[in-house]
Formats: sequence, structure tokens, C-alpha cells
Amino acid sequence: MMSTGRTPAMRAPVRWRRTSRHPAFDANRDREVRIAILVAIIAFIAVLASRVDAEPLEAVVRTRLAPSLPAGLDVAKVYLPAALAGIDTTPDAVALELPRELHPGRPSIKLTVRGHRSTWVPVAIAVASNVAFAQRALAPGEVISAADVAIERRALADIIPAPTATLIGSTVTTAIAAGAPIAARDVALPPPLPRGTQIAVDVRRGAVHIRGAGTLELAARPGEPATARLAATKVVVHGTLVAPATLVVGDLP
Repeated sequence: MMSTGRTPAMRAPVRWRRTSRHPAFDANRDREVRIAILVAIIAFIAVLASRVDAEPLEAVVRTRLAPSLPAGLDVAKVYLPAALAGIDTTPDAVALELPRELHPGRPSIKLTVRGHRSTWVPVAIAVASNVAFAQRALAPGEVISAADVAIERRALADIIPAPTATLIGSTVTTAIAAGAPIAARDVALPPPLPRGTQIAVDVRRGAVHIRGAGTLELAARPGEPATARLAATKVVVHGTLVAPATLVVGDLP
């Protein structure tokens, strides 16, 4: 019988013996893992904090421009390019270069947002005035009531706001979305009350408050100055006609 040349010891299966690591190795690894987790948590908290402080870029630009505007003016609209329109950011990430003076119109400002190229952006600046905003969707043919609108002092671009003094009682001519400003083109003013119309007269002088009746001396719409003759004393008084048919003399409510 031919010998293979291997001894029994050589034919025995190989057994691997596990060597133990030094305790200091495991301690260092655990410490590195804890540090990595801590760094990840800090980074996550920083991201959350930046998101909490972030605002739409247009709001940031409005806030930054406000101190440079003359009294009575406000930013009506910021015409952001498409690349910047959807960005939320923080004020410290935005830099502005303004003209020497800001006037009503559409000047351009140099806008730099961290991580983006600088660009020139037009900004509409206008006189702030009382503007009526729809509190619900208004359909053509509806008559506007006081509950349908809220008055805010704002500057608007591209539209002429409806006169707030005569808006109540107006008829909607174009559909108006909830929250949208009401433009003059969206409504038809109510017809004036004719001369001789019987109206209520509300006299307000500080703490004095007297109600009576009278008749209009001249045709007038609600919201406009009007003149009436008191029924009891025949005295002619001047005030503001409010909807539906009350002349307020003195302090408006």
C-alpha cells in the first residue's frame, strides 16, 4: 500500500483559535461610536433649528427692506426668479444692495442668498392704504356684507383696490377667492340712496350717543359723506352714510 506521506497529525482538521482583544480596544471603539452618535444628534438638532427659523424668501426680503422705506410706503410685491421663488431661508443668509433712495415704483435690488448666485430682483413699492380682503369665496351676483370682508393696511401691486368706504352693499362681478384682495374691477358699487330717503341718524360725540331719524338732503352711497335733515328738529346735520341706511354724525363706530 502506497503511503501518502502524511502523518496522522498532519491529517487532523485545522482548528482556529480565537484570540481575545485587549479591553482598551473595545473601550476605544465604544467611545468612537458614542462620539459619532452625539455628532449626528447635534447635526440633526442644528438642521431642525434652521428649519424653525427659516421663512419664505419674499418675507425675509420684505422684512429687510422695511427699515429703508419712507413713511407710508410698503413693499407690494417681490418679483423673485423661479430659481429662488420656493426657497425658505433665514435673514442672516440674505444680503441686499439697495438704491440710494426708495420711491413708489418698481426699483431693482441686488439680492444674494447664501448658496446661490447674486441676482437683480424688481420690487414693487407703493403707498399703503386700507384694503378689503375676502373672508370667504365670493361668487358673481353676491352682495357683499360687513362679515364678508376684513380691512388691512397694505400696499398692492398690479391691481386697484376697491374703495373700502363704499364696498359694503356692492355686487360681486368677478369671482373672488377667499383671502384675496378685492379689486375695484371685481365689484359694482351699490346705487346711491336718493334724496328724501328715510334714514337713521346716529350722533356720536365722545360719551354722548343720540339716535334719531331724518331724511337725506342729497343722494349718497353708504361709505360716502352725506347730509340729512333731522325729523324732530329739522336741523341739517353732516356725517358719513353707513350701510344699510344710517348717517353717523361725529365719531364713526
